[in-house]
Amino acid sequence: MGSRAVFERNLAAIRKRSPQLADALAKTDAAGIEEVEGPRGAVVLRERGVLLGSAYDPKREAEQIAETMASEPADIMVAIGFGLGDQFPHYCEQNPATVIVFEPSVARLRAALHRFCLTNLYATNRDFYITTDLEHFSRLLDHRYFPGLRIRVFPHPAVLRLDPEAVGRAVERTRRVKDAADTGRITTIERMMPWARLVAGNGRRIASSASLRALVGPFEGKPAVIVAAGPSLDKQLPLLKEREDHVLIIAIGQTVKALAAAGITPHLVHVLESRNVSHQLTDGGDSRELNVVLSPDCHPAIYDVPVRGSFVATPSVNPMGAWIETVRGDPCLTIGGGTVALGAVAVAQALGSDPVMLIGQDLAFTEGRAYAKNSAYDFVGVELSEDGECSFTNGKRKVALLGDEDVDRVRDRFSRSDVVWVDGWHEGERVPTWRAYASFIEQYRDAGLFLAQSGIRLVNCTEGGARIPGIEHLAFREVLDALPSDSLEAFATIDRAFREAPRHDLSDFADAIRKARRSLERIEQESRKALRFAKRNGSRLLRGKDDQQTIDVLRRLARHEKKLRTQLDRMPWLDALVQPEIYSAMAASRRTERQDPGLEELLEESLFLFEAVCHGVVRARSWFDHFEASFDEGAGNGAGPDRREGKPVRRTDSPDLAAVAP
Repeated sequence: MGSRAVFERNLAAIRKRSPQLADALAKTDAAGIEEVEGPRGAVVLRERGVLLGSAYDPKREAEQIAETMASEPADIMVAIGFGLGDQFPHYCEQNPATVIVFEPSVARLRAALHRFCLTNLYATNRDFYITTDLEHFSRLLDHRYFPGLRIRVFPHPAVLRLDPEAVGRAVERTRRVKDAADTGRITTIERMMPWARLVAGNGRRIASSASLRALVGPFEGKPAVIVAAGPSLDKQLPLLKEREDHVLIIAIGQTVKALAAAGITPHLVHVLESRNVSHQLTDGGDSRELNVVLSPDCHPAIYDVPVRGSFVATPSVNPMGAWIETVRGDPCLTIGGGTVALGAVAVAQALGSDPVMLIGQDLAFTEGRAYAKNSAYDFVGVELSEDGECSFTNGKRKVALLGDEDVDRVRDRFSRSDVVWVDGWHEGERVPTWRAYASFIEQYRDAGLFLAQSGIRLVNCTEGGARIPGIEHLAFREVLDALPSDSLEAFATIDRAFREAPRHDLSDFADAIRKARRSLERIEQESRKALRFAKRNGSRLLRGKDDQQTIDVLRRLARHEKKLRTQLDRMPWLDALVQPEIYSAMAASRRTERQDPGLEELLEESLFLFEAVCHGVVRARSWFDHFEASFDEGAGNGAGPDRREGKPVRRTDSPDLAAVAP
């Protein structure tokens, strides 16, 4: 079939980029795929009676497919199905987008690579990728997608007929990867300033709590169970009660009441909500029996709940919290997470626990429910309609519990959304969920990869709900039975760590604050100097008399930008306060039509940076003022402005996923 020499050249080129794909191609034959000669002598491929290209004029068809693919602008083109391959040179010649080809059939790809030479396409298009593995496809897309970029999906007509289910899975995975990036990164950027203000207001509370560093060491290599609030938690609690002395139990706040009903006191309770969810700690009984692990930007009322021990877990993506942790000395920064349960996984990873078992992590509507029995929000129901939509019920009761919105202005049925069907925990099963949960599946996949690189097993023991790609799925009892029977004596270890952990007051931060304020003065001077130059010389740049004048202005702007970026690199906490403005320009600058910006765009970007730094300096001074004031107990609770972080935020100007009809 085709040319063996062409295939070998292709295989060598693919091996340079993807050894795994090359190995798969080398081991697979093209059985079931045949060559067919058309009426004009053209040779195409056929599988199960479906032609992979036009037998009459495959070249013209390739041009038409490329035109269809390019009918809407794209920064990332997801092509599902390789077909004969002839469409890609036509598309790439006219479109600078990143192209990711997902071909569900290795055999089909091998057959096509006997007749289509890939080497020139690879040589002239650096951002052209091919994969036959759905997990590898997810990683390729995740590493290249940035919120605000435009993704287009094009299923090849023949592959749509041959493998409709595989096409559906690839489209679903594309949407999940995009949603995970949008909800995670955009939420962080858009909420950065309110979160930073909460961290400043919590300054005294953080300083008087123990750092998570105090717990690092004793639980290294010890098993941990992450208790989430999904519906499947109910059936796992009796076994957890039986083995509670042999594992480190890290529960999220929503499960405290359910655990108490089962007679279980978790060793650690993780809370990261910036809304006042302190009821999660008090509804399960005496909160003074609980050890809490809080994020720096928790609502201050949560810090003020009387507890047995209070530790602070600071994610590396929380720059102001990281500044506090660094000043305290020997910082312990976690990988963070888009949900409180993912945050609990990050805590376990920071402690070196192994294995880390998930229970109650359904990420789906198991048996038509959203939450576990007796959990904080077990009264919230979910309704699935015949038209493929879902909505949650009892919204007014949840809002009344949180107490930060007018109940009369809230609908009892809320968050209406399309149902998304995903692979279930039980192999071969499909389960219903919604887009937010589906995006969290992708975040768990990434967490599993990170833990594996750290030598830690992440095992989904939920025994219900959704399947998380890339991690083990084993019954809870099976994993527990394989563990040592030794008692961890977790409470005694945690109590000792809390007693011995250092505490801090404002004087411990005085030197660092003075240095920070001096740095702010220097970068403010540089940013205002750069801003004056840009405004005075903008007209010279746009209406320069000659090329040398234009070059001189561009060089001066570049020197100012370099100085500012160098100083920002040395002050990551300030960079975070500048990001809310810079971020909105980042997606535009990465879009394909702006690969060669004009002089006006270059000037605009420089002005944007200089002004953003000036505004960031003002924010930073205010932040340090607020931080210092937090140590004055008469200054208030530091809650800052009213917040609405009940669910992830998707940026409205991040383009929706679009499919290009074949």
